[in-house]
Amino acid sequence: MSLTDPPPTTGDHPGGPHRNDDPFPAVAQRVRSYLDDDASGHDMSHAWRVFRLCQRFADDLGADRTIVGCAALVHDLHRVHGNDGGREPRETLDEVRSVLEDARVDDKIIEAVCHCVAVHDEYEFRGHTPSPETVEAEILRDADNLDAMGAVGVARTFAFGGVNGSPMWDPEGETYSHEFLKTFRDRFLAEWHGEL
Repeated sequence: MSLTDPPPTTGDHPGGPHRNDDPFPAVAQRVRSYLDDDASGHDMSHAWRVFRLCQRFADDLGADRTIVGCAALVHDLHRVHGNDGGREPRETLDEVRSVLEDARVDDKIIEAVCHCVAVHDEYEFRGHTPSPETVEAEILRDADNLDAMGAVGVARTFAFGGVNGSPMWDPEGETYSHEFLKTFRDRFLAEWHGEL
């Protein structure tokens, strides 16, 4: 399968060619007030990159372009709340609905977008059973994950760690080598060892 959207060139908007289709400009305008001050890698640029990927996947997989586009723009509202990197996506669905209603998005689209947002951050390794019930929800999850890879993903990881107080280097070796590895080992033995 090949993706139909051409690679971006210098100066291209990260949202790609569909960013001005209705209702995306109205949704983006409302989301911007939440994400503009974000420095953790969950800003409007991230939302637009995920949007572009979602649009590409929707074309190739026959998904609803409006659902995935709106979902991409609002999917990280949960990240800008709290002091520990945010809340669960499900906890911000009222805000997601409000943003979409203010942008005059159809109620059926809003409910589909809420499903996408609610399940896009669920993974078995966190103890959640992934439950995307639609191709649009799968597309959002995959597009969001793809933006966490490569050079952009590395940069976003450093930004997220910096905002949340994670040091890049611990000269004593305590933070990562002992505490983290012991926790990871204990969790591995308790949860995943039998599955392997």
